[in-house]
This record gives sequence, structure tokens and C-alpha cells, in this order.
Amino acid sequence: MLRIILLVMFVSVIAVGFLAVMGTLRAITGPAAEKDEEPMPAPFRRISYTVLIVLMFGVTTGWLGAS
Repeated sequence: MLRIILLVMFVSVIAVGFLAVMGTLRAITGPAAEKDEEPMPAPFRRISYTVLIVLMFGVTTGWLGAS
């Protein structure tokens, strides 16, 4: 069990370090080309947020998932 915990901690440290390096490189290189600000249409975004809230409520109350 301790080996699994150490492995997970090691992977998380590597991931945080990688993200820090990528963030630094992105800040150094400057802004990227203009991107579409809203990649998802508003109705789909609203539906996905509603489904997310229902799933979170269902899992936390025990309505969904393992009983």
C-alpha cells in the first residue's frame, strides 16, 4: 500500500512540475493566435452543466453509484 501511495505522490510531483514548466514556456512565448472564445454552443453548455449538477447530487446522496 505504501508503494502505491509513493508512486501516486511521485506521479503528482512530476505532473505539477511539468505543468509549471509548460506555464512558464507559455508565458515566455507570448499569447497564442486568436482562438474561438466559445467552443461549445450555449444550449449544449447549459445541458452539460445541468447533467453535471444532477450527477454530483446523485453521487453525493447515494442516489447514483454504489449503494
